[in-house]
Amino acid sequence: MRRAVVRYMLLNKRLFKKWSFLLILCIVPLLVLGLRLAAQGESGVVTVALYAEDETDPTTAGILEKLKKHSDVIRYLDCADEEEARAKVENFEADAAWIIPEDVYGRLFDSAAHKNAEPVVTAVERENSVILLFSREILCNALYPFFSYEIYSDYVRDDLGIEIDEAQLRKAYDDIQVENSLFKIEYYDGQALDESSYLLAPVRGMLAVWLMLCGFAGAMYFMQDEERGTFDRMTAGQRFLASFGYNAVILSDAVVVMVVSLRLSGSFTDWPHEIVSAVLFACCALVFCSLVRIICGTMERLGFLLPVLLMGTAVICPVFIRINGLNVLKQLLPPYYYLNSLHGTYYWIRMAVYICAAVLFSLGLWLIKLKTKKSGS
Repeated sequence: MRRAVVRYMLLNKRLFKKWSFLLILCIVPLLVLGLRLAAQGESGVVTVALYAEDETDPTTAGILEKLKKHSDVIRYLDCADEEEARAKVENFEADAAWIIPEDVYGRLFDSAAHKNAEPVVTAVERENSVILLFSREILCNALYPFFSYEIYSDYVRDDLGIEIDEAQLRKAYDDIQVENSLFKIEYYDGQALDESSYLLAPVRGMLAVWLMLCGFAGAMYFMQDEERGTFDRMTAGQRFLASFGYNAVILSDAVVVMVVSLRLSGSFTDWPHEIVSAVLFACCALVFCSLVRIICGTMERLGFLLPVLLMGTAVICPVFIRINGLNVLKQLLPPYYYLNSLHGTYYWIRMAVYICAAVLFSLGLWLIKLKTKKSGS
C-alpha cells in the first residue's frame, strides 16, 4: 500500500510538470468562472427595445411589470420615444421593438366588446424567427390577463345581464384566477427542476466532456511513455495494469476539479450523490478511454479520432439539448450515464455494469492483439 501511494504521488508530481496537463486542468475553473460572471450580468436570448407612451397608465404599468418578470430570458432596452425604439432595431442593437400605445386600455376594451383580437401593441422586427416567435408569446402572456378581464366583464354584464359593481366583479374574477403554474415539474427522486440561469444549464455536460478529454490525455501520455521505453522492464500483464493505473491518477485529479467546479457553479445536488456519481463516471471514462487506446493502437490514430469522439459525445449525450433516438450510441458513451445518474441510483448500477463489461472487453481485445503480435513475430 505504501509503495502504491508513493508511486501515485510521484506520478502526480511528474504530471504537474507537464504544461499541457496544467492547461487542461485550468480550463475548467476559468470556464465556470466566466459562465458564473456572465449569468450574474445581463442576459437574454433576445433583446427587445421597449417604449410605452404612457407609463403612468395602470394597464400599461401592469403590462410592463409582467414583461419585466421575464428579464432572464428577454433583455429589455428602455427607450425614450418610438423613433429610438425603431432605430435600435434598424441599427441591430435590438432584435425587436415593442411600442405600447397610450390608449392600450381602450384597444383592449374594444377588442373585448367586439369579441375579436385587434392589434394592441406594435411589434417591429427585421425578420421572423423561432426566438422572436417565443418572445411574442411572452408579450401575449403579459397582455392576456387584461384582455381576459374585459371579455369576462363584457360577458357578465352584456350576455348574462347581471348588474354588478366593478369591485365585486373584480373580486369574482380574481378568485378564479390561477396565478401559479398549473404544472409542477420534478425529477423522479422528488427534487424540483432547477431554474437557475440558462447560461449555467450546460455546465455539467461540458464538465463531463472535459473529464473525457482528461481521460484521453492520460491515454496519450501513457502511449508516449510506452514509446519512450518507460515500461520496458514490465511484463505484458503488468503493462496492461499500469495503463489503467496511469490513467486513474490523471482522472483522480480531474474528478476533484470537476466536483469542486460544479459546487462553485451552483449546478449541484448534494455531496454524497455527487461524489458517488462522479467516481463511477471517472471509472467509466477510465475504461472507455483505455478501450479506445487499445483499439487505436497508435497516438496518431487516437489523436485523429479524439475530436470526433468529443464532438460526438457533446452532440449525442444531453449536454446542450436532448436528442431522441440514437440509444445504442448513447449507451456506449460514459457521459450519458453520468448525466442521467443525478436524480436516482438506477444509473449507478448501469455504470457499474458498464465498467465491468468494458474491462472484460478491453482485456479480451488486448489478449487478441498480444497473441497476434507474438504470432507475427
